[in-house]
Amino acid sequence: MLIALGCTPVAAAVLEAAEESVVKAAFIYNFAKFVDWPEDAWNRSPRLRLCVSGGGDLAQALAALESKPPVRGKPVEVRQQARGDDGSGCHILVVTGRSGIGQPVPGSAAALLTVGDSDGFAGSGGVIGLVVEGDKVRFEVNPEAAQRAGLKLSSQILKLARIVRDNRGNRP
Repeated sequence: MLIALGCTPVAAAVLEAAEESVVKAAFIYNFAKFVDWPEDAWNRSPRLRLCVSGGGDLAQALAALESKPPVRGKPVEVRQQARGDDGSGCHILVVTGRSGIGQPVPGSAAALLTVGDSDGFAGSGGVIGLVVEGDKVRFEVNPEAAQRAGLKLSSQILKLARIVRDNRGNRP
């Protein structure tokens, strides 16, 4: 009985992390509905290509998006990215957890929606950063990064987001 009680907080923490990842994946799926890519970038694939850099619970939750209904007529395709890949060929690049820490945010691929869940992701040049505040998942948007990528974000995303500015010039 003591062993079972001792494991309960660990099991709860694992369950909470998995639930948090499912919520983050749902956010990312819905972001795709409210972003406009340039026509040539949107039409480069018959599928919405969601690429994942990193692993863990969020990567697993994102893989489940392939079974969701199409987004604006495109079925979702989830791909695992190789380390150092810039995300070209993808519509969305999700940089998970610690894989994004200390790495520059990919910016060379035009029309790429970059989403990350590490601290300061959006301020470091990513388009959308997922943040956990208490027991809620929220998001930050960097309009400058979206503009650089040639993406138009719906006013519905912008009114729900915390707007952040680039701090890229502040790096040593």
